[in-house]
Amino acid sequence: MNARPPGLSLRAYRALSPALAATTTLAVPFLPKLREGLAGRRGLDARIAAAAAQAQGGVWFHVTSVGEYEQARPLVAALRQSRPGLPLVVTHFSPSGRHFAERRPCADVHEYLPLDRPAAMEALVAQWRPRLLVFIKFDCWPNQVLAADRAGVPIVLMAGSLRPGSARLHPLARPLYRDLFDRFAHVGVCTEDDRRRFVDGLGVRCPVSVTGDTRAEQVILRWEAAHGGPVAAALQALGGRLLILGSTWPPDEQLWLPVLPRLRKECPDARIVLTPHEPTAARLGQLERRLTDDGLSTLRLSALVAATPVSPPDVVLVDSVGQLAEIYRAGHLAYVGGSFTTGVHNTLEPAVAGLPVLFGPVIDNAEEAGELVRRGAGQVLRRPPEAVAAALRLLGDDRAHRTAAAAARGVVLDQRGATARSLAVIEPLLDRP
Repeated sequence: MNARPPGLSLRAYRALSPALAATTTLAVPFLPKLREGLAGRRGLDARIAAAAAQAQGGVWFHVTSVGEYEQARPLVAALRQSRPGLPLVVTHFSPSGRHFAERRPCADVHEYLPLDRPAAMEALVAQWRPRLLVFIKFDCWPNQVLAADRAGVPIVLMAGSLRPGSARLHPLARPLYRDLFDRFAHVGVCTEDDRRRFVDGLGVRCPVSVTGDTRAEQVILRWEAAHGGPVAAALQALGGRLLILGSTWPPDEQLWLPVLPRLRKECPDARIVLTPHEPTAARLGQLERRLTDDGLSTLRLSALVAATPVSPPDVVLVDSVGQLAEIYRAGHLAYVGGSFTTGVHNTLEPAVAGLPVLFGPVIDNAEEAGELVRRGAGQVLRRPPEAVAAALRLLGDDRAHRTAAAAARGVVLDQRGATARSLAVIEPLLDRP
């Protein structure tokens, strides 16, 4: 197969990539996740060779971390159903994504992706001989793409995303990424804005279409299949309206803790469910002391589920993980944490539950958060006065709440059909001679 030779930017990357991969070890003392990822790749060459019998002739998905794996899973499941016996493999870049997949495997093979060196990627492609390579969202490694392209393997991107201000759109980076994506058979993206950025901003010339966000569709299916459990029932029994502070870090709590007494005073039937991202004993104890000093009563969720309290608490502290989806079922308004640090956490779960969604300023990692803002279903908060004003408005104005709640659900429900649209791109490529 005669692939188009790489341009100047790709040739430069290819020449420098072995040295770049080698220098990652220098950062190991400062980056625990990198250290864990490199440790997980020990013996990887042998494992890749051993997996060849299961992988050959199949569809190879590559994902970065947990969120991208969640976007891949509906496609893997759909292919499993439509093409029984077709080998399906998933490579992971991050340790968190790899560990998550160990607990929730969906493919015949799950493995780390080698660091992006020409020899490693060419060896992997030669051993696995995939029929199709599917990238999810954005983690497209140049040597991986070049190795697949040279071997005549069709390449697609699904649930693709290109954020405003992305480094890929920088004038110095555009030639490399344009050259890269022009080797793809198709780019399927989440939104029309993403499509415009790929076509107009990056100048991609391969077919680009809006296929949607498969993770949002998975959230819809889980929502429709699930029912309220004991956690939702216990929270609903408190009465009043619930503000869910979901997956919070200390900066998120600094936004809300100073204004919770005022919120309770001005909106007496409002109650707060505080869900720390890491509900350790030390963290919960610290929060209990702070809330008590501010005159607010607290109760841990485990105690609430075990027995109905005589007097409903001002704040329920969630002392376990994995409960947020059910907690949102009982809520009226949500704040999603992480949005003062590395990026906002899952906004799809509260949105599909019909909750207006609030968050901090770091939301570029989640296209749906920006869409929530554009549709009036979400709001960015930066200071405590903004937080209490938003909560009082949405909890005190039924009409505003209903409008925002309906818009929030619409952001998620509009993605229905994303898996089918993505399969419509993938299936013809599998039937090529």
